Amino acid sequence: MRSLFLISVLVGSMSGLFSQDTINQTDKIGHKQGFWKRYSGDSILLYEGRFRDNIPVGKFIYYYPDGKIKTISVISDSGKIARTLSFFPNGKKMASGKYVEQKRDSIWLFFSDTDEQLVSEEIYATGKKVGLEKIFYPGGGVSEIYTWKDGIRDGAWIQYYDDSTCKLQASYSNGEREGKVTVYFTSGKRMIEGQYTKGHREGIWIYYHENGDIRREERYENGILLTEPELE
Repeated sequence: MRSLFLISVLVGSMSGLFSQDTINQTDKIGHKQGFWKRYSGDSILLYEGRFRDNIPVGKFIYYYPDGKIKTISVISDSGKIARTLSFFPNGKKMASGKYVEQKRDSIWLFFSDTDEQLVSEEIYATGKKVGLEKIFYPGGGVSEIYTWKDGIRDGAWIQYYDDSTCKLQASYSNGEREGKVTVYFTSGKRMIEGQYTKGHREGIWIYYHENGDIRREERYENGILLTEPELE
């Protein structure tokens, strides 16, 4: 609901957004005041919005070179916070979230460039990913979860089938795959079991038939297969 509210606020009617006042004015000490339009060197409009004492306030609109809207930001708290909605060049919604002092913060949502379906949900603190990142199937439902600490994958890594049953359970440590990994059939039975050490397969990896019988075993050292598996 929070994201829907944010989007409705940002995209809402823009009529009367900028009144007919003087454009691109500075005061006697050089601070931007009032309504501004910023252009590139070849006269392409980059953004428009208002300043108060050189600080952006309220709604700012940023543009692609062809004039289509790229981003809408609502800026508050003396320029420190910007609640933002971005668009793909085709006009479809791309991402929504919040910046705090120009760094991503809190929950960010990312969307498909074709049908605006939710693709992923990420959490940020001072510009770095933290907590759970969720990746979604096109029709809805979580397909994958990563855990982040201070911008680095660290913690549980889980994949799901499209019916929400678990497909894979594993983990990361300091950005590398680490520890036990288990892959499951859609029935919930084990398909593969193995171990990662510093991002590499290590030790014995076991592959199962769905009835629980072992199909084959492989032995790894530092990611290198040591034993040639027998034919199944």
